[in-house]
Amino acid sequence: MGRPVVDWAGGHERLVTRTSAGGAPPWAELDTERKVALRARLEAEAERRATLWRCDRVYCDGEPHPAVHDGEPDYPVRHARWNQLPPPDAARWVNDRMGNRAQYTEPWFEWMIMAGRGWGKTRTGAEFVKWRNDHIGAGHRIALVGRTVPDVRDVMIEGESGLLRCYRRSERPHYMPSKRLVGFDNGGRAFCYSSEEPDQLRGPQHHTGWVDELATFYALDQVISNYRLGMRLGNHPRCVITTTPQPHPELRKILTDPKTVVTTGNTYENLANLAPVFLDNVLRKYEGTALADQELMGRYLDESEGALWTRRLIERQRATPDLVAPYVIEMETAVAIDPAGRKKSGKKASAETGIIVGGRLDDEGFVLDDLSGHYSPAQWARIAIGAAIKWGCGYIVAEENNGWDMVSSTLRMVMEDMKRNGEPLPRGIMIRPVSASKGKRTRAEPIATLSERGLWWLAGMFTELEDQLATWTPSDDSPDRLDAMVWVATHLFLRRRGRADVA
Repeated sequence: MGRPVVDWAGGHERLVTRTSAGGAPPWAELDTERKVALRARLEAEAERRATLWRCDRVYCDGEPHPAVHDGEPDYPVRHARWNQLPPPDAARWVNDRMGNRAQYTEPWFEWMIMAGRGWGKTRTGAEFVKWRNDHIGAGHRIALVGRTVPDVRDVMIEGESGLLRCYRRSERPHYMPSKRLVGFDNGGRAFCYSSEEPDQLRGPQHHTGWVDELATFYALDQVISNYRLGMRLGNHPRCVITTTPQPHPELRKILTDPKTVVTTGNTYENLANLAPVFLDNVLRKYEGTALADQELMGRYLDESEGALWTRRLIERQRATPDLVAPYVIEMETAVAIDPAGRKKSGKKASAETGIIVGGRLDDEGFVLDDLSGHYSPAQWARIAIGAAIKWGCGYIVAEENNGWDMVSSTLRMVMEDMKRNGEPLPRGIMIRPVSASKGKRTRAEPIATLSERGLWWLAGMFTELEDQLATWTPSDDSPDRLDAMVWVATHLFLRRRGRADVA
């Protein structure tokens, strides 16, 4: 009889049999007993491949490869990438809440997997539970904590990448939904909890925990404190947290805890295991947006307490560039410059020069472009003049109290050079200062108020600008892009008697 072959063409499991060179009889010519035996072998091989996970190859990328050592299973299908395996108890450098780095040698307590959608967080969490249960055995107590009871059941336990799918059918643990309990053959037990009822975590003790999508929990602080207090069995109780990042003070505390090991990742690392329609309908649609940074790239988009712009406000005030474009010709437009230099506090400012293009139509204003970057004076002057030509701007503005003389003289010199070289110049462009005689908060608050009133929009994605908006507090030196945005908005909305003065 020809040896059965499992063909995994196109990334989808498809079992076929092929005859060997010896000319073994095809399937139709086999007797019933041999068919049953062959089918059993094929199903066993399919199950083996479906449950393959842990590979001891150093920094394995998860792609198929032969066995690492003789006598070990081969890996003909995709399996765990190296960063999907539990981290070792090695000395590590950590940042405390003050930003200071220190070496920490104690065993880790929480493994935070903060990655994008489709990275493989659920499978990684389930395999972590399986791995811990295999090592601890009888008496092992596990906490499965999800957002809701259906989430625990449908995703963490019975889901496509859930706990039950990590085992072959003959070895699968017994799930008892009515008791919210999963029983393992070796005597381990997993108990189900939800953030809807955080008090259920008060009292029970566990060796191991798996917390899924922590950032979306109800009563997040209560859930965290209760499950942590229950992690007190064994020599080294441990918990894996699998979540897509969302800004939250409690999540930030976990990230900065020295007993936490953080693994990050993005959706693109696992594209080979995702449906092609996901690439077409999701990735290409959201690429380049703040939502993609968080949900696909797995980036923790922090926002500071006391920031005038929140991520929610920024996302609400985002306009589609294609819908704004037809109305730009009707707008009053301007370019604002915040040159790299020194702030009033004497601290060195960012090496970037902020260059923001803004426009106003009736009572609404728009950020049209962000051209900020690392430039010499001649470079940023040319970029600002080029932006004025492109967007039909009537003004180039800059802060009066932060190098205004240098800005105006540089712009005029560059314009003279362009004129001598026969380069196109903006017609009727005026260079005006923005008076900034008051504090940073006083300057920025009117513009933040415009956003809150729904009158100041971002016409597209401006990642660096948005990061500055969401993380700047008035007690800090205001960053370049934010300053330039404030200057252009102030010019468009608050100027008086032909000058852009802050009242």
